[in-house]
This record gives sequence, structure tokens and C-alpha cells, in this order.
Amino acid sequence: MVLMMKKFFLLLALAAAPLALSAQNTAGTGIPYDVYYLMPQFANGYVFIRGQAPAKGKLNICAVNNSLRFLGSDGTELEASDPESILKVVIDTVSFIRDNRVFYRMFPVSADMGVALERRVRIVRDEKETGYGGSSQTAAVKEYGALYTDGAIYQFDKDKTYPYEVFEEVCVYKGNIVVPLNKKTLRKLFPARKAEIDAWFKAGYPLPTTVEDAQALLRKWM
Repeated sequence: MVLMMKKFFLLLALAAAPLALSAQNTAGTGIPYDVYYLMPQFANGYVFIRGQAPAKGKLNICAVNNSLRFLGSDGTELEASDPESILKVVIDTVSFIRDNRVFYRMFPVSADMGVALERRVRIVRDEKETGYGGSSQTAAVKEYGALYTDGAIYQFDKDKTYPYEVFEEVCVYKGNIVVPLNKKTLRKLFPARKAEIDAWFKAGYPLPTTVEDAQALLRKWM
């Protein structure tokens, strides 16, 4: 198991350890910990890898570049070196499915179907850049110093405020596949309910934008 983890995780060239990052966030001078990561803290979990036995460790997921992170025995932060082989991650009691190169948080509705929530964090390094695209549900401006993303360390001016944007999208998972939440998808997922689904959309009901509403909609046709 130890050898497997060493092969699976690659040491990050980070100047600051996760504890230092956490302290910086607590002081209000860095990007919030629960924005940078999908979980509020590193916790025990399992990584389900294609063709291998599950690996375990203290895990979290970075929302900025959708990378799986792991704490070594000395507290050093590691990053998965072969993310394409990851099928699913369970951290504490929370499950994430990986598809389309993205980690989606799973909110089950049935044994093999449920709501998949994607969260993306975009850091605006250049003020001339436009938005990420689509509608933003939340946005914030914070100060931070150094951030590892896109395969490099970016060092920012500590006296300058950099904005970041947070986007969330509600999708649907079926087995190991994640698909958009739309009329076409719903008709495929519930072929026996096509007439009801068509009538629902014809009546002008909007697609849900929250996990709870999306779960209720899926249950409606199960």
C-alpha cells in the first residue's frame, strides 16, 4: 500500500505546508480554506483507482485545478500524479465521482443515480481577463500570496487584492458517468416518463439550481 501511494502521488514544490496555508486563511489574509478545497479540512479517505485496490490516506480536493491532494506522514502536501486513473474518492463521509476531468460531489437519490455538484474556482491573475463563462452564483475578492495551480506556483503581490470567482453547476450522475441536467438528459434517464417530462418543460418550470431541488426533481420521475 505504501509503495502504491508513492507511485500514485507526486510531491508538490510548495513553499508553504498546508498548516501554514490554513493559518494564513485563519488570519484573513489568504484565500479561504473551504474555497480553495472542496472539503473544510484534510480527512481520512479512500481513492478508488482503475485496475488497482483502493488507496487510503488523509485527502482533500483542490477546487482551483481539480487535483486530488494527500498529506504525507510529515504533513507535506502531495498531488495525485495520475488523476486519469481515479474513479471515485471518499473523504470522511463525502463521496466524489471523477468524470470529464472534474471531481463532482455526489448527492445520491438512488443506488446508482443522484445529483453531481461541480464547483470551480477561478483566480483572476490579470485584471483584463473576462469572466469564466456562464452565470456566477457567488463571487468574492480576497487577498492571498502564493497559489499552486496549472502546474506552477504563482507568487502574487502581497499589497494587491486579487479577485477570485466561484462557480457551481448542478449535474446528474448515473453509475460512473456525469451528464448535464437538461431535458434531453432527463428523457434518456427516464424513458418511461418522457411524456411527463415533456409536459413539465412545456409548463415552463425552470431547471433546478440547487442540490435539494435537483434531488426532488429526480425523485419525481423515479
